[in-house]
Amino acid sequence: MSSGGDKARLYLCSGGKRVEGAGGWDYAEATVKKGTSNTINEEPMYVDTQSQNQHESETSYRPDFGYGLSDRYPDVVPETQQEEVQEEEEEDEDEDERRKFAGCADDEAHVLNTGLTDEEDEEDEEDEEGVQPSILRSGLDDYFGIHHNFQATPDILSTHNEGVLYRRSQRLSDGKVFDSKEKMIVEVGLKFLEEQFEYKTLRSCTKRYHIQCSREHCKWMMKAKSVGDGAAFMVSELVDVHTCSRTQLNPNQRQTNKRLLGNIFKNKFINHRRVLTPKDMIEDFRGQYRVTIPYPTTWRARWRAITLIRGSHAESFTRLPMYLSNLKRVNPGTRTAISTDSSGHFAECFVALGVSIQTFLQNLRPVLIIDAAHLKGEYLGTMFLVVAMDGNNNIVPIALGVGRSETADEWTWFLNTLKPCIGEPSGLVFMSDRASSINAAITSIFPNAYHALCCRHLLMNACKAYTPEVFERMMTILQLAIPEGAQLMRDVGVERWSRAYFPAQRFNIMTSNSAESINALSRNARKLPIVGLMEYFREFQQEWYFLRRQKGDELNHELTEWVQRKILKRIEKSYRWTAHGIGYDRWEVRDYGKNAEVDMLHRSCTCLKWQVSGLPCGHAIAVAKHLGERDVSHLITVNYYMSQLYKATYSGVINPVGPPETWQYPQDPLPTVLPPLIIKRPVGRPKKVKRRASRGESRSQQKCPRCDEYGHLSTQCPWIPSSTRGSSQLEPFATVDLNSGYENVRFH
Repeated sequence: MSSGGDKARLYLCSGGKRVEGAGGWDYAEATVKKGTSNTINEEPMYVDTQSQNQHESETSYRPDFGYGLSDRYPDVVPETQQEEVQEEEEEDEDEDERRKFAGCADDEAHVLNTGLTDEEDEEDEEDEEGVQPSILRSGLDDYFGIHHNFQATPDILSTHNEGVLYRRSQRLSDGKVFDSKEKMIVEVGLKFLEEQFEYKTLRSCTKRYHIQCSREHCKWMMKAKSVGDGAAFMVSELVDVHTCSRTQLNPNQRQTNKRLLGNIFKNKFINHRRVLTPKDMIEDFRGQYRVTIPYPTTWRARWRAITLIRGSHAESFTRLPMYLSNLKRVNPGTRTAISTDSSGHFAECFVALGVSIQTFLQNLRPVLIIDAAHLKGEYLGTMFLVVAMDGNNNIVPIALGVGRSETADEWTWFLNTLKPCIGEPSGLVFMSDRASSINAAITSIFPNAYHALCCRHLLMNACKAYTPEVFERMMTILQLAIPEGAQLMRDVGVERWSRAYFPAQRFNIMTSNSAESINALSRNARKLPIVGLMEYFREFQQEWYFLRRQKGDELNHELTEWVQRKILKRIEKSYRWTAHGIGYDRWEVRDYGKNAEVDMLHRSCTCLKWQVSGLPCGHAIAVAKHLGERDVSHLITVNYYMSQLYKATYSGVINPVGPPETWQYPQDPLPTVLPPLIIKRPVGRPKKVKRRASRGESRSQQKCPRCDEYGHLSTQCPWIPSSTRGSSQLEPFATVDLNSGYENVRFH
């Protein structure tokens, strides 16, 4: 105990004042006015213990038994007796140490004094240390990202159940006003979760709300009523003391409905890139509140949390015109469009950021990859996407659209809206799968553009051949392996998918994988409402432009990193090739298999790699090495691969739109957009299906290890007698001479 003049912290606790001094905690007498309730967790104040010495000497000592919270013992322990007690405690500690050293810690005296053996005492201490709600709940709340206004009060002794302690949270108080009834119900639910009780509703309407503890003979109750003409509710009467038994269990926590759980988990759904499954939610909730919630309730709570963060689908369509208006305001040059049907219901929308449009027109290759993906959630529509590739082989989103389905009319509307943004530059190439709707739209809107088909969807290697000779050899092999597939590819038109016969320059872009990658990246965002979907694409484009702008500042070479790696592979491949002169700037390069002629003046090679890709082929590199040149950067025929152009690609910035509270209303009235007629989500859990195969895309077929033909396995091979199936001693059924141009194929 501190001497006179020392300061001590004074707390009010259930009618008593708790003083923190240098020697420990003392209990000072508190004067409680009649008709007022005790204040719990009041702000500490300082008192002078010297001024209370006279009063303390006149007060008799009464034991407290360690609680210090009951109104039965509000008296203060005199300082002299405190010193005696402290000395006795020190003697007891010395005696315990002596007994432990002597090996007799759990003798009869120890059991008589404590009521426990050493093992039981240690176990009880572990339980007491383990159950620290304020520390445990604080750590879990930090993990959840939830900031409760939960203030753990000292243990409360009820009037009818004085021997049982529980902690009470200060979420409710008499006269407290909430903005809405839902917020009040959420606070009530959180309070009962933290206190481990359940409540039942006696009355609930737009004007009144009356609940009480679900256990019998418990006096806890709350009444609330609406305030004014708004949606605010005020607690009009509150009896915040539980008098029920503490031995009852609450295994299900009846108040854990989707509304309460949605408010608890909503902060974890702010980042749509994070995938939080219902099983994760069940585990997290069990760890925080020690309650297990059923899976169906968790699934509904998940949608509720997403709705609280991103809004409902119906509200999102109503807010779409305002969002697009503010998107154009903060990002100059942005093009947007909304289409509705005759009744005002949503049909299609289109967004192309101004920075993306300028980037494509000035710094990117004129090759656009287009693709579509199905939306999930309540609105089962289709997302249309257009991307391009920069000089470092990175994906650059150009435009985004949402429609009702993937039809020719929808693609026509989307591409017709895209054309005023990019025009029709010379040599424009569209890359897509073999969907007839896309082909019809491109032919109608961009008649002078070229339409290339994705090689990945065609499932063949012949499309990658640079020369007609190599192409024909690959097609012959395909004809032998899959005759039906080879004929189908020729029926499509080799000039649409073959690099050797394509009439325009496609810059080695042979697949639509870049658009497929964006679709895979947005697989979780496609469940969001339409405004959330648009904002998701704007957010990751903003991040991409920022990171790539930083990466561009670090480039010291005149070529991008991807081009440097590409040329390095060709340099390593051509180490042993030799160059022999033919004429002025004409060279023959012998590569020990496919010799080629190089024209250094016209930047061409008979292998066609130099002309098609714009990068020097291995033959040109061999000639440059023969001529003693130390760098081949000057042999690049296009400037799209220069680091200077790469830096200019990401010189622009994409600005955030901000929360809806900061949006500005334009002077011209905005159109009213109603939700589409198919807004209702089908009954049951949404099906999680894999990516659908595009038209013309073949699934991998079974290949027989015996005859190397597709469509069957070795057990069904028609070339093997049934008596010998399963044996590995088989003779080949045909012989193909690969050097004869496939003119003679001899079958045995």
